[in-house]
Amino acid sequence: LAAPGGKGGRGNSTFKTAANTAPHLSEKGEPGIEVFLDLELKLVADVGLLGFPNAGKSTFLSVVTHARPKIADYPFTTLTPNLGVATAAGKTFVIADIPGLIEGAHTGKGLGDEFLRHVERTRVLIHLVDVFGFDGKTAAQNLKALNKELASHSKRLAATPQIVVATKMDLTGADTALAGLRRLFRKAKIYPLSSATGKGVKE
Repeated sequence: LAAPGGKGGRGNSTFKTAANTAPHLSEKGEPGIEVFLDLELKLVADVGLLGFPNAGKSTFLSVVTHARPKIADYPFTTLTPNLGVATAAGKTFVIADIPGLIEGAHTGKGLGDEFLRHVERTRVLIHLVDVFGFDGKTAAQNLKALNKELASHSKRLAATPQIVVATKMDLTGADTALAGLRRLFRKAKIYPLSSATGKGVKE
């Protein structure tokens, strides 16, 4: 209950008498409470797709679900979160494609924390990393930077289980780039993926 209504007035039946069986008399109710509300919608999804712009999130979503997000070869193609329903191993789950984040997102930079809040309730995050890097930084630097953004936004979000996926594995030199990324993150299992060819999608 956000804004209780005022106490209602008595209706005409209250004033009914033997002499006046249909009185044209009633009381006005008391005024209710008026408030202005800023309602915030949070998407509820099982899986959240994270990554810097052009990491291949929308392409992956279109491959594993029937969702048809906008896909193009320039940053910030996705301006609103997209949802898709996927099925794997006999189980159905909802995937949310979160628009590309950049450093400083937790402070509102770029598309900012407008979208970080949408992954707060997910059960697992799939962190898609362009194996060739983004914006002049390596894949390893981008992986660290985005995890830092998660921790700065919410401790709960930083503790959410995360699957690291190296994307664009169909391009020349991808295997070498992946080997370099794995050397720097020996403790993390990194899944190679090419949404274009289907390599690694099932895994």
